[in-house]
Amino acid sequence: MEENKKSIFTKKEVWISGLIGVIIGIILLYLLELIPAIGNKLNSGKVIASSKAGKITEKTLFTHMKKNYPVSYLLELLDRPILAKKYKLTDEQKEEIVDQVEGILKQYENYGYTEEQFCQENGFENKEDFIDYMELDYRRNLYCTDYFKTLIGNEEIEKYYNENEVYGKINTKHMLVEITSEVTDAKALALAKEIIKELDSGKSFEDVEKEHEDQVIAEYVSFDSFEASNYESSFVDASKSLGAETYTKEPVKTNYGYHVIYCINKEDKPTLEQAENSIVGILAQNLEAQDQYIRYKALIKLREENNVKFKDEKYAEQYQEYCEQVNKDTTES
Repeated sequence: MEENKKSIFTKKEVWISGLIGVIIGIILLYLLELIPAIGNKLNSGKVIASSKAGKITEKTLFTHMKKNYPVSYLLELLDRPILAKKYKLTDEQKEEIVDQVEGILKQYENYGYTEEQFCQENGFENKEDFIDYMELDYRRNLYCTDYFKTLIGNEEIEKYYNENEVYGKINTKHMLVEITSEVTDAKALALAKEIIKELDSGKSFEDVEKEHEDQVIAEYVSFDSFEASNYESSFVDASKSLGAETYTKEPVKTNYGYHVIYCINKEDKPTLEQAENSIVGILAQNLEAQDQYIRYKALIKLREENNVKFKDEKYAEQYQEYCEQVNKDTTES
């Protein structure tokens, strides 16, 4: 099926925002003052930082340094091998990351940016470099999730699982009749009802979709209880009410128009172990609301666990200053 021009939802970001990364990079830039140090005589073999996973020399930093945010990239160089060793990504996880990248690039294209412009303006050499960064961010989030587990505790996680609605993937496909300047609400509703009549007559969903391909937006949508908030409630409720291989008998209205939804199948409720990370993600929202720097504190802890050291005295002092700034009590902010 062709990729559709519009989706009925915008996926929530599960990675540390690039914008936040830029802001932190700027803060670090002033705290560590690396530009003048690197701009002077470059000691190519000098080790400036190390961890259990390896060493970073001035030459390595200078060679791989990002154009505008060198300190942020220094931390990337330190974190990357540590996290790659700790978290081996599955093919499914890698595919998820690529899908996120494609979605982000698509959104920017809608604003008139080419892939090349996006990469250039955000400090990436190309799309593959962006994917590589997103894999790092994905692993950082996995570590943050593990860190949050230690703060939340197993009892709270189990309590959420037992007391809240938790269900597996609901896999659907749908046809959307958009309401536009040319298609009124009444016309969109009439067409959606006509589509349902054609399905009632015995035509397959695929045949009806093909017949109206110039009038509808068709796409696959899958979600579980943890992803449902990414979708409009009317779409979620209608999808939940369907059995496998059934479709909505009345058009479902969202802010985009009218949908005819077909349920392909429903997956079993995940076990507590399978749902654990998603539950932690929800419960951690309270932690992040109370402390906006908690993820950066987690990554500082990661570096401590892996014996990260700045061999250069100046860098050591200034990184320590950064850590103290991040670890300040939020009540002082």
